[in-house]
Amino acid sequence: MQHKSINTAVYLGAQSKHDIQHRVKIAVEDLSFWYGKKQALKNITLELFDHEVAAFIGASGSGKSTLLRCFNRMNETIPGVRMTGRILLDGEDIYAPEIDPPMLRKRFGWVAQRPNPFPMSIKRNVLYGPRLHGLVREREDAMALLERCLRQSGLWRGNQRPP
Repeated sequence: MQHKSINTAVYLGAQSKHDIQHRVKIAVEDLSFWYGKKQALKNITLELFDHEVAAFIGASGSGKSTLLRCFNRMNETIPGVRMTGRILLDGEDIYAPEIDPPMLRKRFGWVAQRPNPFPMSIKRNVLYGPRLHGLVREREDAMALLERCLRQSGLWRGNQRPP
C-alpha cells in the first residue's frame, strides 16, 4: 500500500527560535490512525511551537484533516476508528482518561474546509460552542441564537421545529 504524506510544520519568519519563549505547544509522538482497516496516518511525529505559525500542506486525502481532528478528539465520535501514539498539549496527553473532551475542544479550535459536525442534531451542534463557553444559559436565549444562526445560514424553515 502506498501512503501519501503530509508536509508538516512549515515555519514562517526569518528563523524559528525554539527557546524558553517558544516552547513546544503540541507534540505528536508516533501517531497512526485507522478508519476501520484503512490506515489514514502512519507514524506521524512532529512538534508545533508556541507563538509560531504552522501549515499542513498535502494532497487531498493525505490525512491533514484527520490529524487536526485527532488534536481536538473529533475522530473518537466516529465508529470503528483506532489510534496509536500520543498527542501532548503543554506536556499533557490529551487522550488521558481524566481529560474532558469538551474542555479540550474549548482550548483547541479549527476551521475546516468542509463542515465536521458532531454526530448529533443540528440544534445541538449549533449550540455546542455557546453552551460550552457559557454564552447562553436560558432556553429562550439558546433558541433565539439557534434561530438567528439557522436564518443566517439559510437553514431556517419558519415555525417548524428546529432539526
